[in-house]
Amino acid sequence: MRPFVCVLAVAGFAGMEAVTYAVHRFVMHGPLERLHLSHHRNAAAEFAEKSPEPNDVFPLAFSAVVIAGFWIGFNIDGLGWLLPLFVGVTVYGIVYTVVHDGVIHGRVRWMKRSDSRIATSLAVAHRAHHRDNGEPYGMLLPWLTMRDARRADSRIAAPR
Repeated sequence: MRPFVCVLAVAGFAGMEAVTYAVHRFVMHGPLERLHLSHHRNAAAEFAEKSPEPNDVFPLAFSAVVIAGFWIGFNIDGLGWLLPLFVGVTVYGIVYTVVHDGVIHGRVRWMKRSDSRIATSLAVAHRAHHRDNGEPYGMLLPWLTMRDARRADSRIAAPR
């Protein structure tokens, strides 16, 4: 049973990059784009200075899905397998928040000046998205959908 639990947790984590991509591409830059564009406008604001914005509905919606998944896993017989799956989803959410808010947008001061190649590359890809309002829509693996990551890398200076 334990290897199955680990597989479900890893699947929850890994699957969230695909879910994140799809929701970002087809919902946030689709029918609910008016809500999401508040993030594009306010992305450079210091975290402490930010007030709630329309884009905040998305993390709240993801949180509600996770809470519902945990509730179902704990309370409905035969669906306990949802618990490790949503543990993976929760870990992805934590990593996403640290990378997106801390590293990419520099809202956590001690992470703002990360000189690692990976952090710089993620920031460059995300800034390309903010600049062009297009690819990459994924966050942790943006290179999967960027056509010319090297060219984007050279056009954009250091991360914000």
